[in-house]
Amino acid sequence: MPMDNYEIVSPAENQTNFLAGQTIRFNIPRNIGFWDPHTSYLRLQVAVENMNYKMCFVDDVTSLIDMIRVSHQGTTILETTNYNTLCKFMKDYSQSLSVKQKNAVHDGSCDYIVQSVDGAADWNPPVNGSKTVTSGCLHGQGLNADASTSIAASAKDCKFNLPMNGIGLFDMPQLCPSIIIGDILVEVRLVQQDADALKVLPSTKAYQKISAAFTQGDLTLDIEPHEFVGYTCLADSPFAIGMEFNTIGAGGGAISVGARHPITALAQDNDTGNITITFTTAIDATEAGDELIVLMRGTDQAEAVADATRFVVKRADMMLRVVRPPQEYVEAMTRKVLTEGLEIDINAYTAYQATLQSQIKAQTVEIPSFVARAKSVFTIPRVQNASALTNNGVTDANYNGQYENLKNYRWQIGTRYVPNQPIELDQFLGNLHFSAQHIVELEKSLVAAKIPVRSLLKAKQNFVCGRALAKHGGSVNLDAGMRLYLEYNAANQPSVPLDVVSFVNHINRIVIGQNGLTVLG
Repeated sequence: MPMDNYEIVSPAENQTNFLAGQTIRFNIPRNIGFWDPHTSYLRLQVAVENMNYKMCFVDDVTSLIDMIRVSHQGTTILETTNYNTLCKFMKDYSQSLSVKQKNAVHDGSCDYIVQSVDGAADWNPPVNGSKTVTSGCLHGQGLNADASTSIAASAKDCKFNLPMNGIGLFDMPQLCPSIIIGDILVEVRLVQQDADALKVLPSTKAYQKISAAFTQGDLTLDIEPHEFVGYTCLADSPFAIGMEFNTIGAGGGAISVGARHPITALAQDNDTGNITITFTTAIDATEAGDELIVLMRGTDQAEAVADATRFVVKRADMMLRVVRPPQEYVEAMTRKVLTEGLEIDINAYTAYQATLQSQIKAQTVEIPSFVARAKSVFTIPRVQNASALTNNGVTDANYNGQYENLKNYRWQIGTRYVPNQPIELDQFLGNLHFSAQHIVELEKSLVAAKIPVRSLLKAKQNFVCGRALAKHGGSVNLDAGMRLYLEYNAANQPSVPLDVVSFVNHINRIVIGQNGLTVLG
């Protein structure tokens, strides 16, 4: 039967203008009654400040978030750390490319660009090839707009919607009875550094083809819409007043020896869509005939990204869909609390961290999880190097799992080794993109965690070791923890230290009775 429903805004209760490392707190009050988790979400209004290049998120708006905790009067219902890594993994395997493109409009995804120019050997930039399989297909909302006046004027307050995937309170199949549970505290901790969430707009270092080859003395250039690389219009292009570019020959290759050209004016034709760039320092004889440009310096005439570049969450709201069920439903639930107690199952992901040393062929990852009702485990070996902002993305934060020529792996759950034989990755070692046995195991673990499997494009680029802990929707109690045994292909692998994050998917049960709320996990 239809029920009355409406949306309310629950703003952050502790402050506004949140910076890196700070925690946003929301209180979902008891007096709202019942609310629908599936149509409730978090809305963040984000801006970037003090930049000399246009900026965007490393992956999407979830890149901002390190931890989410849900509690009631000091009792933790669930806590998920490394939330940005979890969301990256879930997104890559549960969303097809078309869905990612649609969602990019509201989640801020701007994909890396892998670019070869007319068969030349220059790729832009080479290290980013392993970070993407879509190469500029995701044109989400960046954090800057039209910079034809100034880079400062291009900064805008952008609203992003976050559905809180993986947070069990927002995955419940039924209405959430706040009137029974009581006040619920939701804490969202932002990443510790700005570079953990931000990157320079990927199109910044892309080669851009102009409409006609330069002639000596030129002070303007045009770029036609069909030649746009990584952007759709002037507003989401990487260009800003004060930036400097160099020219490149028609076949790509080395940058011409002529002087850098500061941008002094930007305009886009409303009819043709052509972008016109006006610059100083006229094209000289060494640059005549060149057909490509590439940005070299920011608006402060420095190649380095400004140290003061930072994000600011200017407003944070929990958007709750309140539902008014029939009075009979409320009375029946109240009677159950007073007699036998009300039980609610909450899906949860608990993260455990470890480290893999470089150049040690055989290593063990300890996962000290002793939770009840565990369903799946996912281990993601990430790059350990500290992130730093650069204009070509080389040292950006990277939440992808790293393959690093792993030869095989095997799990130990308690005293039992699973599967019977190590999972071989011979096909990956042969430079193929898929390895059948690994994908079968990973798919089983995703299905057990009720994560839909819709894409395997990043099976190697975002490498994850997965294991289903129970079949047919069941669960197991982890009484003795878990281990993951890894064997790399050579003695000098992995080539770099890896920061390993293991997510154990399990069920927490909330029991609400006359004596209050108890969490069984």
